[in-house]
Amino acid sequence: MLNILCVCGNGMGTSTLMKVNLKKICVNNGIDANIESCAFGEATAHLMMTDLVITSPEWASMLPQIGKVKVAVTKNLIDFKGMETTLIDAVR
Repeated sequence: MLNILCVCGNGMGTSTLMKVNLKKICVNNGIDANIESCAFGEATAHLMMTDLVITSPEWASMLPQIGKVKVAVTKNLIDFKGMETTLIDAVR
């Protein structure tokens, strides 16, 4: 199972929408994943249990490198097709 973390500025609206969309994307593509969402300020606490972070370029550049966590960047956090492409590329 892949542990995915969606990170945005405040962890309320955008990352929650990302989480919902990524769940649909995973189901549609047969990806077994546990998906969580949080604010940037909470992300460090989750990184040890995360395989993949999906976030914007601004937040990605500020995330600390912890373990083997892969960071995938998507420019539009609510673009379903763009997130699907980002996730598929990151999983390969």
